[in-house]
Amino acid sequence: MQNDNGQTFLLVRFTTEAGDLRTSVGPFQWPPASIGGALEVIYDPQDLTNVTTPGQMTSGRTSLTIAICSGVLLILCILVMLIDFAG
Repeated sequence: MQNDNGQTFLLVRFTTEAGDLRTSVGPFQWPPASIGGALEVIYDPQDLTNVTTPGQMTSGRTSLTIAICSGVLLILCILVMLIDFAG
């Protein structure tokens, strides 16, 4: 389904120990599954309406923070190697 802003949400149905659940997941620019397709989801067992996809778990600010920290760590490792080889 698509909202007024052109964002796409998927209506997903999955089975838990509590039974079948239907909820929406998104927004997606390009949906990761087509109608009737399989989609891996991550859900909160205490709030079954809190559903996301693995790809959305590290989006936004979290992925930016990880990218910055990884870059800084890479630069530090290279500096340590250069100092070790030069010394």
